[in-house]
Amino acid sequence: MSLAIPHARRARTASYRRSVWVLALRASFVLGVLVGWAALSGDLVAGWRTMPRAILPSPTEVLAGLRAYAASGDLAGDALYTLSEAGAGLALAIAAGITVGVLFAYVRLLGQAAEPLMVALNAMPRYALAPLFVVWFGLGMASKVALVFFAVFFVVFFNVYQGVLTMDANWVRAIEVMGGGPREVARYVILPYVVSWVVAALRTSIGVSLGVAVVGEFVGSVQGLGYRMVISVGVLDTPRTFAILVVLAAVGYGVVTLAGLVERRLLRWQRDG
Repeated sequence: MSLAIPHARRARTASYRRSVWVLALRASFVLGVLVGWAALSGDLVAGWRTMPRAILPSPTEVLAGLRAYAASGDLAGDALYTLSEAGAGLALAIAAGITVGVLFAYVRLLGQAAEPLMVALNAMPRYALAPLFVVWFGLGMASKVALVFFAVFFVVFFNVYQGVLTMDANWVRAIEVMGGGPREVARYVILPYVVSWVVAALRTSIGVSLGVAVVGEFVGSVQGLGYRMVISVGVLDTPRTFAILVVLAAVGYGVVTLAGLVERRLLRWQRDG
């Protein structure tokens, strides 16, 4: 016991030092990118820039554009609008993808019959369908939610479908030997197994949902970050465009980080096992 405690303490210290080192390395990399950007765009040496403002605005110009966007009162509403589109489409796609994936994997005849069609639909370019969805569902939020749903559904579906197909049948038999029925099999075998496959696709799905929602707003919308970006590009307001890109990057990073925390929480049983 006395030897185990110092060993655990050293392990925690080493883990802490490694985390600090990784954090410092990441901060240095971001700082280097910002310094290079500032050097190319004229922020470091006054009056000297390698690219015009319309092509590459400086960090201070982008910051000014971001402040003006926030001061206009549109930033919060646009960000919430785009996130609502992405979140609604993502939630619906996850629910439908899990349901259909489990159904097709369980009913093998149905899965084999539908698999060619599902593969063909998955191969269709998501972004190319944006104009059609605007025609079908209008310029409002519904067209972007439908587009996000179509883009994310197949990611979740194929993860769940392939995951259930590769599930060890001995686990199911073990539950049945202990007297468990379909409810126990679903609770103790299928659900934990499916969750791990869904979580594996979650980070990718979040990025896809946000990007597809913005592209849908490019095609036709009445609000949102993509809608404002189209307007700013149309008037050659490149600093505002870069400011919106910064907002999208920050929002995307925050949501993906949150998804990582959820992933570690949901899959803690695997590590504990």
